[in-house]
Amino acid sequence: MSPTLTAVPDTAPTDEFADLERRLALIACGTREGKTQACDVHRKKGPTLLRIASTGAVDALAMAICGSEHRRSCTDCVTKATEMIGIYNEGAR
Repeated sequence: MSPTLTAVPDTAPTDEFADLERRLALIACGTREGKTQACDVHRKKGPTLLRIASTGAVDALAMAICGSEHRRSCTDCVTKATEMIGIYNEGAR
């Protein structure tokens, strides 16, 4: 089964996308017990992370998380990107 991706609107986020944006930013920042919000840096990346996640591009999303200018992102960021795309696809249904 091939998932169908829903495009993220370029306008102000709806409640559904705002919640999803916050979740993705938290994952990018790093999750641990008791942590409920992303840092300011990752919170500001939220809209970009959401747009990239909507495309399903794991490599591009990992690079946005990592902030890497190298050809490859670190393994942790690739893992986060994969998780984020899965969450995006669940939220877009």
